[in-house]
Amino acid sequence: MLELQEVSLKLGSKTVIRQVSLQAQPGELCVILGPNGAGKSTLLQLMSGYRHPDDGQVCLAGKPLSGQGAASLALQRAVVEQHPALPAGWRVSELIATGAYQARAMVSDSARQQALALSDTGMLLERTLGSLSGGEAQRVHLARALLQLLVSSSPERYLLLDEATSALDFAIADAMVARLHHIAGSLGIGIVAVMHDLNLALRHADRVLLLRDGCEVACGKTAEVMHKQQLEAIYGVALAELTSPDAQVRAFVPHTGS
Repeated sequence: MLELQEVSLKLGSKTVIRQVSLQAQPGELCVILGPNGAGKSTLLQLMSGYRHPDDGQVCLAGKPLSGQGAASLALQRAVVEQHPALPAGWRVSELIATGAYQARAMVSDSARQQALALSDTGMLLERTLGSLSGGEAQRVHLARALLQLLVSSSPERYLLLDEATSALDFAIADAMVARLHHIAGSLGIGIVAVMHDLNLALRHADRVLLLRDGCEVACGKTAEVMHKQQLEAIYGVALAELTSPDAQVRAFVPHTGS
C-alpha cells in the first residue's frame, strides 16, 4: 500500500497541503481531483518522495518513504511528471530504455514489448523526441515508467501520473485511462493519477480523492464520492448530471441554466 497519513506541507509561510490521508492499493486506479491550485501536483510529489511532509508520514509497503533510498524507491514506484524532460537529440527508444536503467535492471525483450504495447508506442521508436506531439510524448514517458516497473522484482509497484492526459483529445484520453485501469487490474500495479476531467474519473477510477485548497474534501470509492452537490461545492459551478437511458452511464457538464 502507498499511504498518506495526515500529511501537511508548507511552502514558505503558506500551508499548501493540510492533513490529507489516502490509501492507494495495488491493482487499483486512484484519481486525485480538484480545481486549479487545490494541491494535486504537490500531493503527488509527496507520494513520490520528491517532497517531504512537514507533518504526517508517507509510507510505501509499510515503510516510511523518508527512510528509503533512491534505488529502493525506483524499484517500487515510477513517476510521469506533468512536463517531463525531452532531451534534445534523443530517440524514443533511448528514452524508454532509461526506465530499466532507473530500476537498475536488465531490459528483457518481453518487458520491453509489453511496455510498448500497453502504451501504444511501438511505432514511435525511431522518432526523435523533438518530433513528437504532446500526446505522443506523454505516451512515450508512460512507456518509460511502465518499463521501470515491469523489470522490477518488487512485490508492490506504483505508477504516479501528473496530468497524463492533458495533451490528448477526449477519445484518446478516454482510451488511455481505460488502458491504465486495465494495467492496474491485470498487472497488480497501483496507479495514482492527477486529472482535471471529472468524467474520465467517473468512468474509470476505482477510488477518488477530492481536494480543495490543499484539504481533503472526500476520499473513497468513485460512486460514493462523485456526487453532484459535492462537486458543485468544490468547483464553484452549477453542474447538470446526465444519465444514459439504461442508467449505466453518468456524466457531469456545466449547467447553463437555459
